[in-house]
Amino acid sequence: MSGELGPNRPQQSTIAWRGLEARILLGVLICLVLWVIFLLLPYGPAHEIIVSINPGMSSKEISRLLADAELIQSSALFQAVTKLAQVDNKLKAGTYKLSPRMGTIGIVQALAQGKVELIRFTIPEGVCIKEIADILEAKGLASKERFLYLATGGDSDFKVVEGDTEFSGNLEGYLFPNTYTVESGITEEAIITVMVKGFAQAVLPEWSQDDVDEKARALGLHGVVTLASIIEKEAKLAEDRPLVASVFYNRLKVGMPLQSCATVQFALGSWKTRLSLDDLKIDSPYNTYVVPGLPPGPIASPGLSSVRAALRPATSDYLFFAADQKGGHVFTRTFKEHQKAIAKVQVRD
Repeated sequence: MSGELGPNRPQQSTIAWRGLEARILLGVLICLVLWVIFLLLPYGPAHEIIVSINPGMSSKEISRLLADAELIQSSALFQAVTKLAQVDNKLKAGTYKLSPRMGTIGIVQALAQGKVELIRFTIPEGVCIKEIADILEAKGLASKERFLYLATGGDSDFKVVEGDTEFSGNLEGYLFPNTYTVESGITEEAIITVMVKGFAQAVLPEWSQDDVDEKARALGLHGVVTLASIIEKEAKLAEDRPLVASVFYNRLKVGMPLQSCATVQFALGSWKTRLSLDDLKIDSPYNTYVVPGLPPGPIASPGLSSVRAALRPATSDYLFFAADQKGGHVFTRTFKEHQKAIAKVQVRD
C-alpha cells in the first residue's frame, strides 16, 4: 500500500496549493469588490457643498475638484464610473449643490443630467439698472461691473432679439420687473436676455392692442416706456396711475415742463429724501424741471400697471398733482388749486 501511495503525494500537494490560491484570489476579489462598493457608497456628513464646473473641464479635472472638496473618496473610481457609463465627455458645466451623501454614482448622474442649482430672484417695479446690478451681485448671479457694462450699451455687439424687435444699447426700462428662476452659473448676457424677453412678452402685446391712446402712439414705444417709468416712480397706487399719466400728457400737449422730481433724482444718480433748489437746477437732459418734454429714456423699470397707464391714460384736464405720504394724490387744474392741495396734504399727513 505504501508503495502505491508514494507517487501521488506531489500531485495531491499541487492540487491543495491550487485550491489555496483560488481561495486567496477569491478573497482578494471579494475585498476589492467590497472596497469599490465602499468608495461608491454615500459617506461623510450630509452637508451640501457648492461646486462650479467650468466649461471645457475634463472628467479628470472634475474628479480632482470633487476629491479636493471631499465629495468623493476616489478620483480614479469617479473617472472609471464616468467611462463605464459613457458620460466622461458629457458632464455639464454649471454650479451644483452636492453632498458626499449622494455617493459617486449619484454625483455622476447629477453632473451628466445637468442638475444645476436653481436660484430665484425678484426685481421690484421701479428699480433702475444700477439697483438691479446690486440685487444680482448680492445673489451671486452676476458681476455688477460686467452687468452694467452690457446693460448700458458698453458692448455694441450685444443685442436681444424677440420676434421682429431688437433691443440694444442702453436697456434702462427694458429689464422687466418680475420674479425669475435661473440656473446658477448663468452669464450676465443670459440674465439680461431673460429679462428683456420678459419685457417683450409682457409689453409688446399691450402695445399692439387697438385701444392704445393716440397720444401714446404719437410717443412711440420708447416714449411710452419712458413715461411709464416716470409714472412708476411718481405713483404708488395703481388706481392713481391713469390720472397721473393724464397730467403728464396734458403738460406735454401745452408745452409745460413735466417737473418730475423722480427724473431729477435719476439725474443726480442717488436718491435724496428731499431735493434742494440747487438740485432742481442740475444740468442734465433728465432734469424735467429745466428741459421740456420727455427725458431721453426711461429712469427705471416700469411694471405692467404703469405701462398700461401710459398706453391708456385717463381723460382729464388736470395739470398738477400733490402726493401724500400714503401714496395717494390730489389732482388739480390750476397752480392756485395746486398750492391749496399741497397745504391740505401737509396738514393731513
